[in-house]
Formats: sequence, C-alpha cells, structure tokens
Amino acid sequence: MTGPRIALLGFMLEANQFAPVTTGADFRASCYLVGDEILAEAAKPAPAMPAEITGFIREMDSAGDWEPIPIVVTNVEPGGPAEAGFVDETLRLMRRLFAEAGPLDAVYLCNHGAMTATDSTDPDGAYYAMAREAVGPGVPVVATVDLHANISERMVGSSDAIISYRTNPHVDQAERAAEAARLIRWLLAGGELAKTFIRMPIVAPSVRLLTAAGPYADLIRRGQAEKPASVRVVSVVGGFAWGDTPENGLAILIYGEDAADAEAFAKMLAQQAWAERERFNVTLTSLVDALTAAKARGEDSGLAPLCIADVADNPGGGGRGNTTDVLEGLMAADVQGVLLGLFIDPAVAAACHAAGVGASIDVVFNRDCADGHGRAVPARLEVSGLSDGFIVGRRGIAAGRTSKLGPSACVRLGGITMVVASRRIQAADPAYFEAFGLDIGAFCTVVLKSRGHFRAGFDEFFGDDRIVEVDALGLTNPMLSRFPFRRLPRPVYPLDPETEWQIG
Repeated sequence: MTGPRIALLGFMLEANQFAPVTTGADFRASCYLVGDEILAEAAKPAPAMPAEITGFIREMDSAGDWEPIPIVVTNVEPGGPAEAGFVDETLRLMRRLFAEAGPLDAVYLCNHGAMTATDSTDPDGAYYAMAREAVGPGVPVVATVDLHANISERMVGSSDAIISYRTNPHVDQAERAAEAARLIRWLLAGGELAKTFIRMPIVAPSVRLLTAAGPYADLIRRGQAEKPASVRVVSVVGGFAWGDTPENGLAILIYGEDAADAEAFAKMLAQQAWAERERFNVTLTSLVDALTAAKARGEDSGLAPLCIADVADNPGGGGRGNTTDVLEGLMAADVQGVLLGLFIDPAVAAACHAAGVGASIDVVFNRDCADGHGRAVPARLEVSGLSDGFIVGRRGIAAGRTSKLGPSACVRLGGITMVVASRRIQAADPAYFEAFGLDIGAFCTVVLKSRGHFRAGFDEFFGDDRIVEVDALGLTNPMLSRFPFRRLPRPVYPLDPETEWQIG
C-alpha cells in the first residue's frame, strides 16, 4: 500500500469529579480495541466505537492512498476520574505500538478532552504528549475533541491542531474527523499553521452550551461565518464544568496561515463571549411545577404531550441514571401516561429477566446503591419486555452505532412505563424505547435522563417549546453554585458574578 502512514488512536472519557471512579473494567466493557481490531470494528454496519474513527477512515479512503496504522481506541460513558493505573497502562501500550509501527507520516488523535484521572487533572495532555514524543516534532498531530473539552496548554503545545465539534447535541463527530483528515493531507503537502489559544474565565452550565440557539451557538456560527480566508480551523470549546480542573474555561482555538489574522480573530470572538456572559446563566423548572404539568396531561388528553428533561441525572455527564426525585413524585401523585427512562439498576433488570415477560414482581430500586440522590424505592412491577441491550441507534448522537445497555427491561408500575437498563447510557435515542415496541408518541409525558443529546433524537416528538428542564437532585445539576468545586480557576463566571477579565 502506498500513501502516508497515519496512526489512529482514541482515548475518550468525560470525567465528572463528583462521580465514582471510572475503572479499567468500565472502559473495557464499553470499547477497548487494539491494532487491527479497530479496522475490523470500523468496517461493521453499526460499529460500537466513536463515530470519529469511522469518519476519519472514510475521508482518508475517499481522498487517495494511505496506510492506516491502528494503535488503540478506547472510550466509555462519562463518569468519575479514570483510574490512574489504567491510564498509565493504556499510554504504555500506545507507546509500545508506536515503537513497533515504524516511521509514521501523521497521527490522528480521537479524544473527548475532558478526562481527568485519580492522580491528574490533565491525562489528555499526557496522551497528546505521548503521541508527539513518539513521532517527533516534524510529524503532523491533529486531534478532534468534544466541545465539552477542557483544553490544556499541554494539549495545544503537543498538537498541530485541535478541531472541536460544532454541534450540541453532537451530530457532527464524523464530519469533524473528516475535517481532521483533510487538514492532515494539507499539512503533509507542506502547509503550516500558526495557533492562537485563549482560555476565558467562563465556566458555563452545560445546558447553556446548546448550538441551536443561545450565546454559545452565536459564537460558533460567527466563528465559521466570519473567519478570514487565511484561517483553517476555528474551535470554540465550551468546556465541562464538573471536571473541576485548573484547565476549565471556555476556550478559543484559531489555526491559520497568518499568525496576526488568527490572533485578531480569536480576540474578537473572546470579546463577544465576555460581553454576552450573562446569557450563560440558567433557570430550571421546579420539580413541583414539572409534576403538576405531567399530572394535568395525564388527566386531559387535549393538552399537548410534554418532555421533562431530568438534566441533573444525565449519564452523559457522569450522572448515575438512578436518582429518584422525579420517579417518587410521579408515583406519589399517581400520574398517568408517563414514559420514563433510562433508569439504571442492574439488579432490577436482572430480576425482570429472571421472572420473564408478563410476570409481576416486587423490587426495590437502588436496593444495593441507595444514597441521598437515588433513594431506595420499593415498587411492584409488571414486566412487559426484555432485551439484551444491544441496540442500534437511529437518530441523533447514537444514530448508526451500537449502544450497549446491558440486560434491560420494560416495566409498568401504575401509570408509569419505564425502561430499566444495566449500563449507564443517557436516554438520547428513541430506539432505546422502541426496541420494546413502545410508541413514544402515545404517552402524555416523557421523562428522559439526559442533559441535551435527547433533543437531536426526540425532536420528531417534541419541539423546544414542549421541553422543560427540571430542577432535581443529581451529579449534573446545572446550578453550579451547589457543587463544592476545589480546582476551578477562580474567580470564574457565573460562579463569581463580579469576575473581571480583559484580553491580554
């Protein structure tokens, strides 16, 4: 095979400092591929791996000859900091495979960008530095990151360019990987980039980082619409508040052929972000008001169906998927016509599988893991459906990819229909419910444990005017002042409303 030899790597975790540690076993249960396993998985109709890898491969294939050198790809649903031992083990394996690969022409890093470890706030920086050290200073290293990345100086310094998603919900991972592939070919043809990196004292709640409308959407749109001809890459990276790192802060990364153009454009975007910082503040719907609205819909079929987003318990941000504020409120009020999911409880799912479809069983939600957010809740269930949990997504962030929910069950308790899963997955795709034969449009109220990705999956059922973000307990509650942050750079907006800042 002729053409450039390009290494493919992926290391992805969005780490919530307030969630339990993410173990090596967690990574391996989700996606852990080494060498040719990566190419084999990418060739499947619905790969169980990051969409960026397949997007990069397709673009490189379409543009001409090349030789993929697959190293390691591993990713996991957001959770707590990664076990330091697993991070070290994975980086050692990557280094060894780099050494065995021989000379390389370029490196593609698939990355989330908001990983922490039990011993470090910047294992992503170590990942980038490992790749740079493996290939030396003259070889292009290009990364793609989630727009919730917390960008470090080490990440910027160890790479030629960092390309972030532009959509939230994230539906452009493959497109950004294709952009990375095109940029690598341009760099290999002799292109050179100057870089500008500005990190700002804005740590925004994630529900204010949507890209259909709002302050963040306006920044991204302007960055693409008005970039100078000399600018190749504009990345406006919102960050992930619950990482609680010194690297937190809205980041602007501009890469261009003219250093002055890149710097001036970065400063212009930063000035806009700062001038409009008050737009990043958030207001939630009270639990009482949300339950009242759900109760009314169960009693009056003439009212339009409602979607309640349980944003505080988003597994896509480290939430455990088992908080009970909303569930207990619905049960106490005997609300009818409700669909709720995904509720994460492996013990309940196992009991349903043991009992079989049609059985009525007594269970206790959170029997083995109750805490102040997810209380032990006894219930009598009717088991109406079972699944092994391997579900191919059809819309939004999970479209065309295989999700692993683990043994799962559809159950009914009173007026509530629930999907109970074994592995933490946010309720981002209608397929997770439709796999049980459920008609989402038939319910009066749909409660989703998701922060925002559900909006790309469920927009065929609910417009923004029929979605409420409920204020409940959980590890991803957008009211950031309720969290005991220790490592954020302070002062920072909106936690510190009087924060002052000027571009240097």
